[in-house]
Amino acid sequence: MRHPIPIILTAILLGLLAAFDLLGAAGMAVAGFLILHKGLPGSPTPMPFPPSFLPLLFFGMALVSAAVALWLVFTLIGLVRLRSWARYSVLAVGGLMAGFGGISMAMSLAMPFLAPSVATTPGVDFSRVRIVFLISAAFYGIFTAIGIAWLIYFNLARTRALFLQDTSVSLTPPNTSTGRPRPTAITAISLLYMTTAPFCMIYFFLPFPGFLFGFILYGIAAHLLYASFGLANFVLGYGLYRLRNWARLGIYAIFAVALVNTLTMLTPWGRSQFHAYMDAFGAHMYSYGGQPPPPNLASAPVAIALGAIFGLGGCAVVLWLLHRHRVAFTPAPPPPPMPLQPEPVAGLTP
Repeated sequence: MRHPIPIILTAILLGLLAAFDLLGAAGMAVAGFLILHKGLPGSPTPMPFPPSFLPLLFFGMALVSAAVALWLVFTLIGLVRLRSWARYSVLAVGGLMAGFGGISMAMSLAMPFLAPSVATTPGVDFSRVRIVFLISAAFYGIFTAIGIAWLIYFNLARTRALFLQDTSVSLTPPNTSTGRPRPTAITAISLLYMTTAPFCMIYFFLPFPGFLFGFILYGIAAHLLYASFGLANFVLGYGLYRLRNWARLGIYAIFAVALVNTLTMLTPWGRSQFHAYMDAFGAHMYSYGGQPPPPNLASAPVAIALGAIFGLGGCAVVLWLLHRHRVAFTPAPPPPPMPLQPEPVAGLTP
């Protein structure tokens, strides 16, 4: 079968992204070995991690890049063979590219406003720095556009039909708690929650403070906060995957907590507490070097506003999808009864 041009271009781009990830994984692994055996050259700039932790950081990033490359390679193979699961995989990749690319593009455009001190730094041409930010924004804008294009094209009816030609028809009910088929959007949201939960759990092992409703948490309280959110994300993600209605309602509760937390930062007391939290976070991150931490751009008003806009916007999209597909979380009606077959009459059957 002749593949459409968009699918061919998608396969080529997936191959290029996989090669780039493999190259990045190799580079980070080499950097980790060099730091492990030769150490890190001295630098007057404070660094967020101790030198003993840097090799583990580079090795971990290399493993993540290699895993992403393997995912892209398998997706490419499935895409060429027009497998139905490959379409879902491309949709997941496109969603990540659109989401993270859009956030990175907005941050690149906002960086000149987040770092006004760069303009007064001796030897720094702020006009050139602005050009660098604009180029970075254009780069991320291209990735965002590609992700959005994939989300649109691979959701078209003709594209879905193309990937269903070799799919066997199953007469058994779907393996969900309600007996209904799982919508694509619910599958994507559930996988997003389950895959991001381990990253939230990482903070359980780090000595960073927590922030909730304007209050700064330290020690065991901060560890329990990060562990609770990480565990809740995984449990709710799995519940969504199984179409449990309590998981859908749990997402509403989590977003209500996020909304209250965001509104708290809009008050004078909340902003003051958030600045104190970011200072404490930076002090713990740069505590080993004996040097004062650099200014944290995340506490700037523009950064807080952008975070609130993107965070609340993402929450609104997820809530809309959960409300739109709420029927999938209700039990499916029983199948209609089979028609009665007449009893055979003795002597008349062959």
